[in-house]
Amino acid sequence: MLGAAIASWLVPVAPVTAATPSPSFDCRKAQGEVETLICKDDTLAQLDRETTRLYGLALDAQSLPKSQKKQLIAGQRGWIKGRDACANADDARACTVSTYLERIYTLRHSYAGARRQDGKGISRGPFNIRCEGLDAVISGTFIQTDPGYAYLRWLDQQLVLPQTRAASGARYAATLKDGDALFWDKGPDAQLVIPGKPETSCRVEMSGV
Repeated sequence: MLGAAIASWLVPVAPVTAATPSPSFDCRKAQGEVETLICKDDTLAQLDRETTRLYGLALDAQSLPKSQKKQLIAGQRGWIKGRDACANADDARACTVSTYLERIYTLRHSYAGARRQDGKGISRGPFNIRCEGLDAVISGTFIQTDPGYAYLRWLDQQLVLPQTRAASGARYAATLKDGDALFWDKGPDAQLVIPGKPETSCRVEMSGV
């Protein structure tokens, strides 16, 4: 049943968004190049709304101590500064997408409160992904924007992969500077290609965090 539950969510479906996606902030008051970019890009707007939703859930959790709430608030402010710095990147949009995906992962991984109302959002995870020949467990989150994204992290590495068309399952792939990368999930089985390494088989499991 676990595999079926994972697969049913990862298979492409219509994103859970409003008819006209808009970010969490008022675009009439957008500040800086990145906020302006977000207001013109439906996918970035969806990512912004989901990040804000998760942050609000984490902050409102009654079980979160005051000291951790202060850390969360400070962390969000620092993250916004980092996001806005994407204006200086060679590819501002790719930088902004990656920044949002990393923040969604961090909020979901670090704060149980952020995972309380998944039925109202477009992100799931983290999942534990155990792959043959890999000495570390991959932690992954999946986001149903259009296109969807997989964010995979292990040790000091990470992969940001957009969803591509597939006859079955959920396929995420990208051509990176150091080679092709692939994560193809058919719940609970998956295939993984890390740039420079051969394809390996994996198992996807619910995380205990």
